[in-house]
Amino acid sequence: MDISDDEREFLRGMRALTIDDDGHEVFVGLNAAESEEFWALTRRNETGEDMNAVPRFKELRDRHEAARQEIVEGRASLD
Repeated sequence: MDISDDEREFLRGMRALTIDDDGHEVFVGLNAAESEEFWALTRRNETGEDMNAVPRFKELRDRHEAARQEIVEGRASLD
């Protein structure tokens, strides 16, 4: 994914990124293709385009956030 080192450090600290079984950097709870799609939608959202009403963005964000919370709360491991 096209993530800067600063973004990567922040996202790793938030327990948002992991490495999948194929060695791809992915958002927890998402596969490689979904992670690319989610990151593109997230960037659009961050630059002022409100993606919160887009069903696909909400679906990916909710699945990612649920998996991330499992890690943050110690019910799942990160890598």
